[in-house]
Amino acid sequence: MKRYILSAITLLLLVACVRNDIPYPKVVPVIISVDVDGGTALIDNDKRTVTVVLDETYNPKKVKILSVKVDKENVTFSEDPVGVHNLSEPKSFILSTYQDYKWTFSCKWDVERYFTVDGQIGASVIDVASKRIIAYVRKSVDLSKVNVTSMKLGPKGLTTYSHDISQIRNFCDENGNTVPFELGVSYFDINEYWTIFVEQSDISINVKSVNPWTKEAYLTAVGVAGMDNGFKFRVKGEGSDWSTVSSSDIVSDGGEFTAHLKSLNPDTQYEFYAYSGSDMTEVQSFRTDPATQLPNNSFEVFSVVTGSKPESQMDDLNKGYYKWYDPASEFEDCREIFWASGNGEGPDGVNGTGSLGIVLTYPDADEKVDGEYSVRCETKNFVGLLACGNIFLGRFAKLVGTSGGAVNYGRPWATRPKALRVWIKYNSGKVDIIKGIPPGDNVAIGDNDRCEVAVSVGDWDYRKMGGVPESPVYVNTSDGIYYTSESEGIIGFGHLVLAESTDGWQQVEIPLDYRSLDRRPTHIIITCASSYLGDYLTGSSQSKLWVDKMELIY
Repeated sequence: MKRYILSAITLLLLVACVRNDIPYPKVVPVIISVDVDGGTALIDNDKRTVTVVLDETYNPKKVKILSVKVDKENVTFSEDPVGVHNLSEPKSFILSTYQDYKWTFSCKWDVERYFTVDGQIGASVIDVASKRIIAYVRKSVDLSKVNVTSMKLGPKGLTTYSHDISQIRNFCDENGNTVPFELGVSYFDINEYWTIFVEQSDISINVKSVNPWTKEAYLTAVGVAGMDNGFKFRVKGEGSDWSTVSSSDIVSDGGEFTAHLKSLNPDTQYEFYAYSGSDMTEVQSFRTDPATQLPNNSFEVFSVVTGSKPESQMDDLNKGYYKWYDPASEFEDCREIFWASGNGEGPDGVNGTGSLGIVLTYPDADEKVDGEYSVRCETKNFVGLLACGNIFLGRFAKLVGTSGGAVNYGRPWATRPKALRVWIKYNSGKVDIIKGIPPGDNVAIGDNDRCEVAVSVGDWDYRKMGGVPESPVYVNTSDGIYYTSESEGIIGFGHLVLAESTDGWQQVEIPLDYRSLDRRPTHIIITCASSYLGDYLTGSSQSKLWVDKMELIY
């Protein structure tokens, strides 16, 4: 009997010592949509952030979230996101599956503010953080009788002031010294106290900035509000008559005005001056940017990767492949890498899929529009995995096992094109492999596959983006590092996605949407892929994309 009792105790002890070593699956929740009263939500699933862009008439301390949708079931929140939240400062939520994931909700609340006076020179300087305003006027303006022509320092229709606009007049003491005007501003449950300065200036007109593009330019000057303000310009050195910028091409903010000069010639020296009433600046000059085109833009120059066989000698056991440059080319800008593909360069650079016998991108002498060749990108099935053909600006970085590869996107660039014009032909297969799907995409087996051509210019810092100086944007889809239209550093972006086969070759024009007119690019990125979701190993193993004759439109 004791033996059985001891055996039972021993068994209980053994069971108690057994650990559960089976790992929990990694389930990463993704927020698909957030519905907000009085605003829109910008979702970044890579950074796990939700930025609510709120209309100025809604209180950021009382943001009403109507609904939140995630892509998986059984996801719990540390606090119910549906309801009223104070997002005047970032707020964290923990989304839990088998693991915990921290998400940050914040609010972007931009209130239009302005302050203008008669005889003003330039635009008012409005410092929201310190609640200070400075407006400059001509020497002839009496600072004890300033006429405020417009003012808005809070949300429209919800803001009250301690003084009526007609009472804000005196900006000097009895000795004529400049003194500020203190103004109370109230909205929602917020009370602010603004300090307003109006100061005299000796300068009645001066040029603030010159921003030349290739066929246009933006000129900004500071003059006197209410005067006849504008610009005159002409080609330098030709002695031609001065052209006056049309008033319809001038935007004013108080005494500050910006002219948009159009239909200029590329790489040409112009001279101009600004005027405000009878005053004018000295003549200044600028040069428009050149209409630079992409090297090897018809993909005529390529060479066999060292140790690889020409296509005519290729077989299943020894596949040759190409790189889209040739050290012996007669064209200097085609002797080094500019265009790259997932094939890689083997011994000539970095190994890609070509070194494994998986060739996805080819020169094609049978299908072309310009010259003797186009480039053909194919999507294929290799042992159940999808491999997508591509051609891009940058350089292949490395292979990542059997799950994909890493690339460095971008090449040095300085001009700002308005669009990319390109000839394409696409044979869309039916989606037959799905390994991953980005948030918000509902692709299914049997759908038409999609191709993509994308173009962007930016001022990417390789130290922040993970790449190298020449190709600054590092992408490694196996580690969840993607490049999208919302990536940091983009100045202008455009892309085309086709979800059906084309009827032969067609020419398309892809406009760039510029987020800033002032920033100048340091690099350009162009990507062409036979499967839009190739980064996620999703698409059709039958899709083919041909690309030829790329032209930047200025």
